[in-house]
Amino acid sequence: MREARVEEALGLLVCPCAVIGAKKGEVHDLTTVAWVTQESMDPPQITVALHPQRYVLELIRQAGEFVLSLLAHDQEEIASFCGSRSGRDTDKIKALGLELEPSRKVHTPRLKRALANLECKVAGQYTSGDHVIVVGRVVAADMDPDPKPLLFYRHQVTPWR
Repeated sequence: MREARVEEALGLLVCPCAVIGAKKGEVHDLTTVAWVTQESMDPPQITVALHPQRYVLELIRQAGEFVLSLLAHDQEEIASFCGSRSGRDTDKIKALGLELEPSRKVHTPRLKRALANLECKVAGQYTSGDHVIVVGRVVAADMDPDPKPLLFYRHQVTPWR
């Protein structure tokens, strides 16, 4: 073992690469997230860390819900595009030609070809450090068990190997 910078060691945490989406009225945005984890089984809940300036956070707060779509290994383009542009300036769904489908329990549509979609109602949120932690109660889910996941490792998107 060698001494490491904190940021370097934190980069060894393996996280799922996902997009989080929210829709309020006709406005729908997605952004890439990697700091996400399950935090409760009963009730089933997840946490997602979002920078407070993210447009999707405004929509989540207005809608009180979101969909977390875990990305498959072949969806790097979605992760890159949605993480590098603001929904204030770009309709990411239209620009990428993403296929969406109605969710079962929330108003926000889900990504048709995701590894998994978790439909969530906001259960809480709080500021922690330089991010906002959003807690979502998972009210419905769907999944495709075949593809491998897209991961965030060493501070970059990488397909499962």
